[in-house]
Amino acid sequence: MTTPFERTRALVLTKDFLQRLSSLGDDVVPHEISVEAETLLRHYPGLADIEIAHLSCPIWFGPVPPCSRRSGTVPPR
Repeated sequence: MTTPFERTRALVLTKDFLQRLSSLGDDVVPHEISVEAETLLRHYPGLADIEIAHLSCPIWFGPVPPCSRRSGTVPPR
């Protein structure tokens, strides 16, 4: 069973993954993949949106986990 914290963490880590994927050069990933990642990010919820979801529905979404100051990513659990 997925907990609210796990669901929120998955959202945050997926956004981080899409951001990294979209910023890799064409020599690392095909151009179409980078473009698709950028397209998905346009409407992906931000940290504030995820926090609002947590406040509105805490049984589904947990609080936004603390982010690493250096990388902006969620530290591993």
